[in-house]
Amino acid sequence: MNSNILTLSWRGLTLPLSLLALAACSPEQGAEDAVVSAGPTSAANTGKHSGVLQTAKGAYSFTPTSCIFHKEDGVDDIEIEGPGQTPDGEKFYFEFSSTGNEMIVKLGVDTPFQSPERRLSAGQYVTEAFILNVSPQSLSVPKLVLKDGNGEQVDDSASLQIDCNM
Repeated sequence: MNSNILTLSWRGLTLPLSLLALAACSPEQGAEDAVVSAGPTSAANTGKHSGVLQTAKGAYSFTPTSCIFHKEDGVDDIEIEGPGQTPDGEKFYFEFSSTGNEMIVKLGVDTPFQSPERRLSAGQYVTEAFILNVSPQSLSVPKLVLKDGNGEQVDDSASLQIDCNM
């Protein structure tokens, strides 16, 4: 087997971890579910998905490569991530969770699971809880308080707009 592929062995059964990840992330569509997911080379990701974190320093633009919108019992469960570029051209990776009430901008990296040296974050456990305005496959957060990785407040009036319509 290719040594670059991570595998899981259990009782003589060997599976590539990528297959397990796909199985774990495959949602069943219900009447209240709406799921959009596009990989970096997907035709669905050609300008249709967009995100902008507007800050005092300018627009942090990104392209969501994963947009998951789910609503159950009146509660929104939204998970969004993707790469982007800061106002001065630095790459970043964006992560958003409505259930965790958190948003993270990993500066200097542009793929998931990389550890950034610097970051911006917002949400109930970092600054203050934010309020979502949700419509089918898009959301906005009118006010975000951002802190850097050292806990210093860097913006008290940022806003977020994400459109995952296909």
